[in-house]
Amino acid sequence: MLARLTASALLLAACPLAGLSAFAASHPRIKSVSYTNNNDGTFNAAITGSGFGTAPSGIPCNACAPLQLQVVDLAAQPAQQSVNVVGWSDTAISVSGIQAVAGDAVRIAVYNDNQQAGSVAAVGSLVSANTTVPKIKKITVSLAGATPSLVITGSGFGAAPPQIGQTVDSPFVVVTDFSAANPVAPDFPWNAGFCGQNDCNAVTVTYTSWTDTKVVLGAFGSSYGTEGWLISPLDALCVGIWNSASTSNGTTGGNTKCIKVP
Repeated sequence: MLARLTASALLLAACPLAGLSAFAASHPRIKSVSYTNNNDGTFNAAITGSGFGTAPSGIPCNACAPLQLQVVDLAAQPAQQSVNVVGWSDTAISVSGIQAVAGDAVRIAVYNDNQQAGSVAAVGSLVSANTTVPKIKKITVSLAGATPSLVITGSGFGAAPPQIGQTVDSPFVVVTDFSAANPVAPDFPWNAGFCGQNDCNAVTVTYTSWTDTKVVLGAFGSSYGTEGWLISPLDALCVGIWNSASTSNGTTGGNTKCIKVP
């Protein structure tokens, strides 16, 4: 018995995370999204990955907006679209009827409702090529301060806007968080910063610095942390950004990218 216990202890010491592998495997991972233009103002999307789980109750469905699959065009965010969920398996989801204009940025979030923490993933991408919008290469999140801070790197962000040094909701960045621990409507997700012509949650962001290739959001405003508006490990976090010279009020010209919060 002692020998067996010792062997087990050595195995755990060598592989302390081995016991978590099955748990982690259940988390959704979005590998790719491929769009097809129907040339009628709508697109189809083929979403591939893993850990999507079995089809939720009520899916497949037409003209629906399920909690487990949220599709948002950045030009009309944060409004979730009603779409047709054609098929759902653990590794693939098929969607039709996404309303978008060629070159728009679309955010898709998948929630595996197995009630395990971390069971949400999101991806942001263009429905078709668009060389006029900013490109987000990387999003880095720090949870070390009183409120989180974000560093966004890429290109095409433009020159520093006059909001530098201010904590505001205007007008070129939106931060969207899908809580892994508390996926409950209507705050799944919640949004900070800029929501164009639409209502956003009352969370402002601090414009610490801005160059054409790097934007630093040093903090969030005083409403952060209320109403469950928190950024936590395993959340799916998305950033939408517009060039600082944009006058579209969020209706055109933006791009978006999503990450899993470490």
